[in-house]
Amino acid sequence: MVTEAARPDEPRSPAGQDHDESNVARRSWRRWLGFLPLLLALGAIAALLVYADPHKIGIAFQRFNLVYIPIVVVLAVGFYIVQGVRWWTLNRALGIKFPLLDTVFLTETGQATALLPLGELTRALLLAKAASVHLGSVVASETVQELLFVFMLFVLALPRALGMHLIAIAVIVPMLFVVAIVAILTVERLYARVRRIIGRVPVLKRIRPAVDDLQRDTRVLFRHPDTYRYLPLSVAQAVMAVSLLWAVAEAVEPGKLSWTSAGFVYAVTQGAAWLSLAPGGLGAVEASTAGLLVLLGISFDVATAISVILRLADKGLNTVIGWVCYLVARRRYNLTGASLFRFEMPRTDEAVVGAGPS
Repeated sequence: MVTEAARPDEPRSPAGQDHDESNVARRSWRRWLGFLPLLLALGAIAALLVYADPHKIGIAFQRFNLVYIPIVVVLAVGFYIVQGVRWWTLNRALGIKFPLLDTVFLTETGQATALLPLGELTRALLLAKAASVHLGSVVASETVQELLFVFMLFVLALPRALGMHLIAIAVIVPMLFVVAIVAILTVERLYARVRRIIGRVPVLKRIRPAVDDLQRDTRVLFRHPDTYRYLPLSVAQAVMAVSLLWAVAEAVEPGKLSWTSAGFVYAVTQGAAWLSLAPGGLGAVEASTAGLLVLLGISFDVATAISVILRLADKGLNTVIGWVCYLVARRRYNLTGASLFRFEMPRTDEAVVGAGPS
């Protein structure tokens, strides 16, 4: 049976028009829904600032010792340089041949969208397009890098956490969570069970091919010697991140926060960022940082100022640098604007089967 397609100039049926309008409305609703976590995060930051005394927060800002500015800038920018070098070692372990300096440059460029939904994947998308490699491979190397970095953070925080008795749960549980993720991605039997569960959930079933690619490449990386040979770079990342918080606190309230306590605060806030729905942990990081600093004896107003300054030094500064780098990257790697942030999911097995001749 052969059906004739409608001519372009032929008017559509009312049913077809209603279906198109409903699809447009559904896409528009989903687009606005994607900004909900960002709005909630900004609301949390606004509530934090309103609850604190704005006048006292202003005084805390004024007390910032300008001598620490070079230290803060070096730590904030240097963190992403070390991150780029570490990422390069993992990409090379997967056979991705892309220059070291270009990898560092695109790592910094990716910070332009770090506070947007899926912003952390921008650097992977940039490198995949610039190097003409499979996106899943660079996402896998980025995932391994983040897992190792976060685990090193928790290792640094553990001694201080153990001294706080029950509060140590806030560090121990995330550490076990990281270990569980690594076990699932590297142990075939565990992954097979998780894969079956994913296959039973309609929403998750669509991303199963992408998860399979991620599991395959992460398994390769966790068995590659270079992953552990360059582990000191992950330790350096953790040390620089903790030192950034300590330097900001020292510039605002000297002698109030020890380096080990800063490590505890930073590690727990990363756990809060994981649990929050907000992009980049926006809102959750600021609130948890201020709360933990208060727990350690710093006044709420000063703690709020420290958390805001830390965010500005980290994401604020690097977002500006990232956009400057992006303007250069567009020309250097012949990247387009709209297509740059278009993620394409692999086709599901059912789609491949259904694509056969009819």
